[in-house]
Amino acid sequence: MNEDKFTGKAEIYAKYRPSYPDELIDWLVEKTQAENVVDIGAGTGIFTECLLKKFKSVTAVEPNDDMLKVLINSVGDRVNIVKAPAEATTLDNGQFGLITVAQAFHWFDKPKFKKECQRILKQNGMLAVIWNERVQNDVANTRNKVCMKYCGAYHSGHVDTGYKDFDGETFLRNEYFSETKYFRVENNVTMTKEHFIGDNLSRSYALKEGDENYSNFVNELENVFDQFNKDGLVEIPYFTTCYLGNFK
Repeated sequence: MNEDKFTGKAEIYAKYRPSYPDELIDWLVEKTQAENVVDIGAGTGIFTECLLKKFKSVTAVEPNDDMLKVLINSVGDRVNIVKAPAEATTLDNGQFGLITVAQAFHWFDKPKFKKECQRILKQNGMLAVIWNERVQNDVANTRNKVCMKYCGAYHSGHVDTGYKDFDGETFLRNEYFSETKYFRVENNVTMTKEHFIGDNLSRSYALKEGDENYSNFVNELENVFDQFNKDGLVEIPYFTTCYLGNFK
């Protein structure tokens, strides 16, 4: 796992990243009937908070120190928190009915993570891989150009994760899972200028304060907002998607 990608971004990540719809959590409960779940790559706990609404027992696994501090402050008294990488969680064998990974799967060593999932899942346990996917529109296309200009790890509308051929639909259905269920729902977010800037600064590829061209990067993001806002707000379209599967 790329454990340091979000060092220095935990607070802004927790404040500005979108959450996940209740419909997804209800669907996971219905499809898995799991009583205990582990959220791996839990970050600051945005998805962990969602799981707590419906699941009896929740464990969160996160390796990054900055993210872990926010996670503990957010949900520490309600979940079991483990500092560990996704590929070596240190959790007991055969413990969980469901593993969730929200907005983090693309960072993992996928073969090693698969083995770890098989080790800690109960018989017939399942893995849910979840993303909030930004839909491309005029706002997104314009901000993409700003990111391509200033952010070296950002390429043509996506972040370079080291898995250049990764495709959730093809990879998860054909290579990772033996049986796959699929969920997709709109999850649009209305943002103020502060929220829009914060969301973009929370991204793994975004410049940090003190980086060369940071001020120019923020100024151009502000110009994007100014160009497209209506009454001080922009709507950013998202789809929440989930692949839920059993392993081969």
